[in-house]
Amino acid sequence: MSKPSSENDKVQAYSRLLVANQRRIYGFILSLVHDRAAADDILQDVSSLLWEKFDRFEPGTDFAAWAMSVARLTILNWRRRQQKLPLPLDDKQFALLADAAVAVSCEMEDRREALGHCLENLSDENRGLLVQRYESSQPVAAIAEQLGRSRVAIHKRLNRIHHQLLECINRRLETGGAT
Repeated sequence: MSKPSSENDKVQAYSRLLVANQRRIYGFILSLVHDRAAADDILQDVSSLLWEKFDRFEPGTDFAAWAMSVARLTILNWRRRQQKLPLPLDDKQFALLADAAVAVSCEMEDRREALGHCLENLSDENRGLLVQRYESSQPVAAIAEQLGRSRVAIHKRLNRIHHQLLECINRRLETGGAT
């Protein structure tokens, strides 16, 4: 992604990145403040700050990581305004927790992307079984009856698929997504 050439392009690029990463940013904020109302307010502040600083964002880098670093500073300021309330962590402990939360969030996003790739590589039959079981929330007994197989056979097949997905995800993460 290159630098937006017009104000309209800038608005569209910012909106696209914010919408794509908003849940992740909100989850990060909520994990640090543990108060939905405060998290909502902080997300609004962060969104405004991100827009103000969007010219500093380097296209092609991780927007969510950049946004979480802005959120971290915003949360630190929010915590300072909350001084009248007893806070369980000092700023240094909070900073360590925030850094760990960013790392976990990035790792989870990498795992989610790897899972998507690995799901695409499953056979249609195996992917269909996962859809029946997890998206449609069908019980194993109902799937077994529908397919004319035993529940044990369906459980074993699901376990093999889970193992296959786990191996694929781990391989993908080890190679940086190149497999």
